[in-house]
Amino acid sequence: MDAGLIVGLVLSLLGIGLSMVMDGASMGALVSTSSLVMVGLGTFGITFASYRMADVKSVPKALMVGVKGQVPDHDVVITQLAELADTARRKGILAMEDGLEGVDNDFLRAGVQGVIDGLDPDAVAQLLDTEMEAVDDRHHVVISFFRSMGGFAPTMGMVGTVVGLVNMLGRLEDPSQLGAGMALALLTTLYGVLFANMVFLPIASRLTRLHETEMSVMNMVRDGVLAIQAGVSPRIIVERLEGYLTPDRRVGHKGRLEKQDAAPTNEVAA
Repeated sequence: MDAGLIVGLVLSLLGIGLSMVMDGASMGALVSTSSLVMVGLGTFGITFASYRMADVKSVPKALMVGVKGQVPDHDVVITQLAELADTARRKGILAMEDGLEGVDNDFLRAGVQGVIDGLDPDAVAQLLDTEMEAVDDRHHVVISFFRSMGGFAPTMGMVGTVVGLVNMLGRLEDPSQLGAGMALALLTTLYGVLFANMVFLPIASRLTRLHETEMSVMNMVRDGVLAIQAGVSPRIIVERLEGYLTPDRRVGHKGRLEKQDAAPTNEVAA
């Protein structure tokens, strides 16, 4: 699990817990199974109804990506492109096929394979653009799913509160139960707000950032593959691609070829 996610959740829960302790309240007062069922199932059910079954099936995988925080590594991909460019310059385009054995980035492999197969630059660009558009569409569907849950959760919380108030008003013959009934009704609203702002919307934000990072890497790969096909100098290619990195991570063409154990790139596609 990504450290940022853990720290964020701990701080949020700690803030709620400390404020309750300071006010002399008990954490047990925030526990309500019925409220949890109302908000949890209700929110998922409404969101489920808003999307196709195929879209919903991709949600678990996307959720794991959001929790783990895996992103493609610009630095690793630039190093791989530098090695491929150097191979193409010294041994020819076809020699890059042997170098693909150590590349686990499917998008990079597809682009380089297109060059090896003799596709013209426009065809290679179209191949890569089509894949980028497909990834962009898939990611946006999953991101919008969690954003929708973040919007529906507070609404379901309000629905639960109204239901609780109706039940409470139906028992006015026992005034001693009014306080407990009101507290239980308001808990549903609280759950809706908490789920939206501590779970669903943060996940959507994390997935958005991961998506932006992956699209940045894919754009970089596209530039690098087309530059290799055009016969641009490996040194120039690396200098151009390192523009995607912060200055402290730029080591140049020579420095990248000296890297023997580059870490593999992780996939994010949902």
